[in-house]
Amino acid sequence: MDSITHIVLGAAVAETAVGKKIGNKALLIGAIAGNIPDFDSIFSLLFSPVDALFFHRGISHSLFVLALLSPLIAFALSKIDMDSRLKYVDWIWLIGLPWLSHLIVDIFNTYGTGILEPFSSIRVSYDSMAIIDIFLLVYLIPAVSTIWFFNKKNPKRRIIAWSSISFVAVYFSLSVVIKENLESKVKQELADSKKEYVRLQTAPLPLSNLVWMIVVEDSNSFNVEQRNILNTSKPVLRANLAKNHQLLDSLSYYEISRIKNFTKGLYTVEKTDDGWFIYDLRFASLAPAYPDAYVFKFDIKKNNNVVLVKRTHPKRYLNTTNMELYLDRILETL
Repeated sequence: MDSITHIVLGAAVAETAVGKKIGNKALLIGAIAGNIPDFDSIFSLLFSPVDALFFHRGISHSLFVLALLSPLIAFALSKIDMDSRLKYVDWIWLIGLPWLSHLIVDIFNTYGTGILEPFSSIRVSYDSMAIIDIFLLVYLIPAVSTIWFFNKKNPKRRIIAWSSISFVAVYFSLSVVIKENLESKVKQELADSKKEYVRLQTAPLPLSNLVWMIVVEDSNSFNVEQRNILNTSKPVLRANLAKNHQLLDSLSYYEISRIKNFTKGLYTVEKTDDGWFIYDLRFASLAPAYPDAYVFKFDIKKNNNVVLVKRTHPKRYLNTTNMELYLDRILETL
């Protein structure tokens, strides 16, 4: 999820843990602790563009690192802060629980997390939540902000905090139900039309769970649609994208192998004058057409026997024009 979501959720979680003891101090520390795993972005700069893909949301998002470092950080802070209102175990809850909330919610994004590292390199992702969801933010930001103005002993603080956490739990569960229902419907449509396919991938577009990207893979191409869950029978965008995977058959390089692994095979290839573009098809943006609708783009060039890879920063095209178009897509399906 985005940093703001982690901040407000981490603050709400910290309030339920020790807010009654230290008040708004819990909100501040929880907001920071809720973003600890994403500090890996700083260290990602030390890696190559390809290896950085796997470092981000990798070991930093694992339960192992949480269990190892949160007690150490809690111990260090307890010695630095010397707040008599908090016991060591309180510091563990204050750091560990917001941190854990980060790991849990990120599982629902397409990028996935290495929550089982270093014991398994599997990236766990359920693809049911957009990286930015305005419904979450519209609820959580005012709720957590309101807590700030109540006295630490006021039970309304805990009521609001618990209601915020409950809202997140219900909203994420709803995203799972939406995804399962949508995929069931699409599979039935494919069966009715007797269309053969290899794989089905779904993920919501940024901003909400209302518009989803559907990718149906066959042997040669990807058929992409966008549908509003309020009227799933009426696609609002359609595209057929050739895989062109054969363009990379002669390239046996570590970097390209890693990119293929990162995309889980859901990628398209484009030949350029001096190399290739690889596009990751798993992520959805607000752009109305391809190739702009791709979020991840890899620029591959071969220099003698060396492969050079440049990765563009993820582009979700969250501009005014596309947001207006996004709203139109929702309204036109009603």
